Amino acid sequence: MVKRQTVWLSTMMVLSLMLIGYYTLGTPSQAPGKSSDVTTTLGGATTPAVPTSASPTQSATGNATQPNDWYAMMSMQQQKDESALMTTLENTIADSHVSNQQATKAYQELTALQTQKMQANQVRDLLMGEYPDSLVVFNPTGSVHVYVEASSLTPLAAVKVINLVSQTLGVASNEVYVTPHV
Repeated sequence: MVKRQTVWLSTMMVLSLMLIGYYTLGTPSQAPGKSSDVTTTLGGATTPAVPTSASPTQSATGNATQPNDWYAMMSMQQQKDESALMTTLENTIADSHVSNQQATKAYQELTALQTQKMQANQVRDLLMGEYPDSLVVFNPTGSVHVYVEASSLTPLAAVKVINLVSQTLGVASNEVYVTPHV
């Protein structure tokens, strides 16, 4: 039973992160003859660039949304996923039928999630001076993906963001990925 719950919880966490990744990295289909979005190689790996046009984008309902709405929507989705995971972990901790080992593991995961939320807020606060908005996504592999509100990033600006995130979070710079998004 212990392994089933652990596998289920881990699967739900991975699926939540995959959903976040799908919605943040998804690119719209392209008309023939138009150039494709460029992939960005930063921090040691290639990551697909998200659309960087400054024009309003179409939402799922078909209404035009302003570019910075993307950050608001993604932040809300990230908070919703984190809240659901926190509730699950808190329920696991409070469940009297759960072994001490499971409760301890759930407590450690909850503490790690709360630390990540605090660190993401700290990074956003530090980036606010140069970039109006940003989104910090912690990947299960230990890497961190940062989206900054900018139409493009020079290599120097990208390195500056990578170094700031690396020093703030204590993550190796080759594990930090930066993508501009408007």
